[in-house]
Amino acid sequence: MTSRRFLRQEAGAVLLLVLAFIGLAVPLTIGAIQIAGELNLLSRVYDKLLRSRYTASAGAEMAFWTVTDDPSFDDGLTPVDPCTEFVITIGGEAVTVTVCRIFTTVDLQGQGIVVTKTVTPTTAEDDEETEFTYTITIENAGGGSAVIKKIYDYLPPNFRYVNGSTSGLTTSNPSLNNSSPKTCDDRPYRLYWNVEPENITLAPGEKRNLIFAAEAELDPGTYYNQASVRYVPWWSTTGSQVDVFTPFSAEVVVGSGSPYCGYDLNVIVTKTVEPQNAPPGVETEFTYSIKTQNLSSGTRYVCKVEDNLPPTFTYVAGSSSEYPDNIDTSEPELVWNSAITRWLLRWADGTGSNLPPLVSLATGETRYQVFRAKTTPQPGVDYFNEVSSVWSKQLVGGHCKTGAGDGGASSWGGSIQGGASPDSAVEGIIIYDILSVASDGSVRSRIQYYESSGQIQIISWQEF
Repeated sequence: MTSRRFLRQEAGAVLLLVLAFIGLAVPLTIGAIQIAGELNLLSRVYDKLLRSRYTASAGAEMAFWTVTDDPSFDDGLTPVDPCTEFVITIGGEAVTVTVCRIFTTVDLQGQGIVVTKTVTPTTAEDDEETEFTYTITIENAGGGSAVIKKIYDYLPPNFRYVNGSTSGLTTSNPSLNNSSPKTCDDRPYRLYWNVEPENITLAPGEKRNLIFAAEAELDPGTYYNQASVRYVPWWSTTGSQVDVFTPFSAEVVVGSGSPYCGYDLNVIVTKTVEPQNAPPGVETEFTYSIKTQNLSSGTRYVCKVEDNLPPTFTYVAGSSSEYPDNIDTSEPELVWNSAITRWLLRWADGTGSNLPPLVSLATGETRYQVFRAKTTPQPGVDYFNEVSSVWSKQLVGGHCKTGAGDGGASSWGGSIQGGASPDSAVEGIIIYDILSVASDGSVRSRIQYYESSGQIQIISWQEF
């Protein structure tokens, strides 16, 4: 638009010069050359400005589509080093583009190492020797560096570690115990990697894998695995260590999938949340669903359910009673833990160790505890949640008997400072800031955006 107006003005000026020359018969050659030269200079300046505007805008848009089309683009961006810079050439002009992932600093002291586990393949033929590859993923979800000390893995019964197969976080073979597990009732191999001498430190947001192989010739059943990590959190002033566990996971299904088989497998607890993300800066309610399942061969009694809300989350009053099929429809006891700045929700019919059961679970039975919590999510922050369930094999005097061999605790996330399942994590929406600068520095173009539920939300798109 502006370019066309400028050309019309230039044409009009030349026409006036011609009319003046004809009408007055005055030699105006010198003046005409001077004005034409000035107009030509203005035209060149304006063309350069147009090129700068075009290249800066095109550079920003090219980077925008690169980031949105490449899910792995931001893999190397962390709170410590949140930006990457590159130069692209557009129309013969070099454009400098900087892409930054915006990390918001919030009090994440209560969040720590998150541990998850996967296996491949996930199925096998019965009585056929099969090799399985396990991956333990260790992620630092908190606000400071954490030092990894020890890693444990409880293989399913009948599984054997493949010597020399460890890679990733360490390449050392683990130490082993229990040399010959034969059935689901036997204590399986426990693999133990002492990585303390290697001084493995994970920065905030950093994720590392420990990979190893195991082999087995299996009867029909579903075989579960559990892993744990011991580490020193950044908030520890004394060097105290924290243990965090995966749930029973990395299932391998053989034949009919029955029976269930795993180390100390009785009652398992898992967790989900909806929605898993929400627009940053907008207060949002999230629905958490705790799944408690009895995988043992006898009745189990659930004595207590506890849930550690993520930092900045608060319980929505009355939400427990809104779900009539809950294990306990009463309001939870709310306990504030100032050391890690988090709320603990506790459902229990009394106090102490000998509690009346909240519910009994027959073999294979599943029950839920559903509630809601709310927060105003910050950009780029993942909020993790942990849950545990105390259960008993028998009742004495109407109370859960929780002595040695009588019961236990099934947890997803381990200790109160531990991690959580990705299914129970509210994933932070990532905000990107893309800045594109023309080669002469005269024009800059900036795009700020985030993506939620498959929809791109443009916060700003400007040229300056």
